[in-house]
Amino acid sequence: MVKQYLKQALYMLKENRFVSVISIAGTAISIAMIMVVVLVFQVQFASFYPENNRDRMMYVENGTEVRSDNGWNRGSMSAEAVKECFYTLQLPEAVSGYALQLKPLSIPGKRMYKGYEIKYTDPGFWQIFSFRFLSGQPFTQADFDSGIPVAVVSESVARKLYGSTEVVGKSVIIDLADYTICGVVEDVSRAANTAFASVWVPYTTDRVLLANTIKENMAGAFSVCLLARQREDFGAIRQELDRQVERYNGMKQDNQINFMGGPITRLDVAIGSEAQVPVALKDYLLETGLLLLFLLLVPALNLLGVIQSAVQKRRAEMGVRKAFGATTGTLLCQVLYENGLTTLIGGVVGFGLSLLFFSLGKGFLLESADTSLSGEMLFQPMAFGAALLFCLLLNLLSAGIPALRIARQKIVTALKDGEEFNK
Repeated sequence: MVKQYLKQALYMLKENRFVSVISIAGTAISIAMIMVVVLVFQVQFASFYPENNRDRMMYVENGTEVRSDNGWNRGSMSAEAVKECFYTLQLPEAVSGYALQLKPLSIPGKRMYKGYEIKYTDPGFWQIFSFRFLSGQPFTQADFDSGIPVAVVSESVARKLYGSTEVVGKSVIIDLADYTICGVVEDVSRAANTAFASVWVPYTTDRVLLANTIKENMAGAFSVCLLARQREDFGAIRQELDRQVERYNGMKQDNQINFMGGPITRLDVAIGSEAQVPVALKDYLLETGLLLLFLLLVPALNLLGVIQSAVQKRRAEMGVRKAFGATTGTLLCQVLYENGLTTLIGGVVGFGLSLLFFSLGKGFLLESADTSLSGEMLFQPMAFGAALLFCLLLNLLSAGIPALRIARQKIVTALKDGEEFNK
């Protein structure tokens, strides 16, 4: 029976091509518009390489405030603050301090001038992020403690410098300083903004970076990422951090450090929060919910008249089928199958359009136009299923209600296309 309904549905799509195209296009536009909004959120929130544990991560980025009687400074923290306030934490599974700088790379005998993103970090960085090494390995705690100039480079940088990924043991010159390559990793998308860089080195190798501090050596160039053992630990980690901050502030004479309500979670980041400018979840849900409702309803409501008109024109057909023994349920199921197939086709087309629109507009929608996108970032079945289900319900109601009314009419009324007999 289901197979027969599907055959009939396909036949009706071909028979009423104009109505079918309008219905599919309306559904596709609804799905595409809603999915573009969802995709922007997914890229900010969903876990993907190498940030595979985003649901357990916490951040302090540009969320450090150092105050004194003479004024205050807001921005990033010093390496000393990272060490005293964060490395001393016991609850997180891993902690990493890092600073990003743009510097030129060269190789011995060949001077280059293009700037690359260099991330100065620590061994905890490799515990938090799940990098895939093509060769070599990350720098070690011993390398970090001794300030040994070693570097992990991305696949594209390795190929740019040497034309191959087999570069472990070779030299790379970072702003006139000679480093030895210890590992090569798969390229990282800019969408993974915390993990992203072209080269990763121990921050203990750059004395200028370590010395670039103010406010009693409390403010500097560093941010912090923490990996909780489980999401339920977020509150306890904040409490433990408060105790470490209090201890650290007791070591200073004039200045006091705080992290402005941080560290924040990945959900906070996804809804637009920054440590200095928090966004309440209820405000985000209200604003985004109204936008999604608008994007869904405007195209969908325009379809109601088209779908209802198409169903009304089938009064005579339903009357004939009812005269030959078709039940109300049979007639209703046929209409719903036809409409469901239309919605499904429109949903698939809409999802494809959303990927196209998102890729073309990523320079506007994301922080950088050269952000590389992957399937694990973009395809989240739950989000697509929810949007498709909403359109399906709306379309089924718009077709099902008039179809049910017609199917319940007397045969002679349906055959007369709703006209009343004159007595």
